[in-house]
Amino acid sequence: MKNKLMHLSNETMNVGFVKKVEALSGSSVRRCFQCGKCSAGCPMSTFMEHPPNRIVRLLQLGQGQRVLAGRSIWYCASCETCTTRCPNKVDLAAIMDALRKLSWDADGPSKESYVQLANRLFIENIRTYGRQYELRLGAIFNMKSGQFLKDLMLGPKLLSKGKLKMFHSKNRNIGDIEGIFKRIEEMRKKGEAL
Repeated sequence: MKNKLMHLSNETMNVGFVKKVEALSGSSVRRCFQCGKCSAGCPMSTFMEHPPNRIVRLLQLGQGQRVLAGRSIWYCASCETCTTRCPNKVDLAAIMDALRKLSWDADGPSKESYVQLANRLFIENIRTYGRQYELRLGAIFNMKSGQFLKDLMLGPKLLSKGKLKMFHSKNRNIGDIEGIFKRIEEMRKKGEAL
């Protein structure tokens, strides 16, 4: 969608979406005057189809669906370099977090991108085992992404060197970890967390 011609009109501008992003992030996209310092300092901008300042510009133009359809928000490392460099105090890291939350909740074009899939499987592993179970993560990721044979030759090497475990045990504090997840879910229902 990077090079697709953009037509602006009252019908194509989704101001309601922008207000949601601003409410979730606590930062106004209207404060940005496109100096580009955020993109210049971003270590991930070379991988993004829309660098940070363009994400903000698209939001200013009410083009939230265009932002969600891309993968840029998933490449953000949340390092907060953009936020620190911004002369107008636009909290771009919080805006990116809000966009990821809204993308995850919405039925958008990037609903099951590889980054989102890996993120979801990672969190499911933590919730189920209380720690990361790499073999399960890799196997399920490859199955769900349709890359069945992707790491076929790598797995046995890692197993033989003890880098992967065939069987995994749960963390003994799994009850505490489940409590953390429940508290986060309650906070999300109240609108206190992303």
